[in-house]
Amino acid sequence: GVVVISGKDSIQHQGVSLTVEGSVNLQLSAKSVGVFEAFYNSVKPIQIINSTIEMVKPGKFPSGKTEIPFEFPLHVKGNKVLYETYHGVFVNIQYTLRCDMRRSLLAKDVTKTCEFIVHSAPQKGKLTPSPVDFTITPETLQNVRERALLPKFLIRGHLSSTSCVITTSWGQDIVAGAEGTRLQFEVNIVVLLHPDHLITENFPLKLCRM
Repeated sequence: GVVVISGKDSIQHQGVSLTVEGSVNLQLSAKSVGVFEAFYNSVKPIQIINSTIEMVKPGKFPSGKTEIPFEFPLHVKGNKVLYETYHGVFVNIQYTLRCDMRRSLLAKDVTKTCEFIVHSAPQKGKLTPSPVDFTITPETLQNVRERALLPKFLIRGHLSSTSCVITTSWGQDIVAGAEGTRLQFEVNIVVLLHPDHLITENFPLKLCRM
C-alpha cells in the first residue's frame, strides 16, 4: 500500500510508524444477554497479529503531497491461525492498519486507522457434501442433573452439509415439537425450554473458499 501525507506547509515530525493488528472478539448482543453472558465474561479478545514497523525517521515533510509505499508481512503470533475476516452476530475477526505520525510536544500526533480484509486462498478440487440429520430428545441430552424434571420435547433437524463453500448459501431444516413448552432458537443451535431449561447442540463446520 501507500501512505499519503499532504499539507500546505512543510511538516516537522518525530517519525512515522505503521502498526498491523488482528484479533478475534466475542461480542454480546442485547438479545443474547443471559444466555451467553457467563461465557462472554470469561473470554478475552484473542490477538492474532500485532506488529509495528518504522517507516520514516524523524525529520520534515515538504509542502504538497508525499507518498510512502510499504509492504507488511502477515506473521501471526506463536501458533495462532490467520483466520479470514468475519463480522458476525457473536464473533468478530478484524484486521486493521494504523499509521502514527509523532509530532513535537507543542503539536498533536496524527493517527489514521483503516480496516483491511483477509481472504484465504481458494482450495483446489471439489468439495464433497457431508449432510447431517439429528434428533434431540430428553434421552439424548448430556450433562443433565435432574432428567425427570425436563419437559417432553422432540427436535429434528437436517444440515445440508457440515463442509461449506463460504461464497455460497447454506441450508438447514429444523422441526420442533414439545408439550407445554416454549421454544426459542439461537444460532448454532441454542434451544430455550420454558422454564429455565437450556439445550445446546453444536455442529462443527468446515468453511472453504473454492
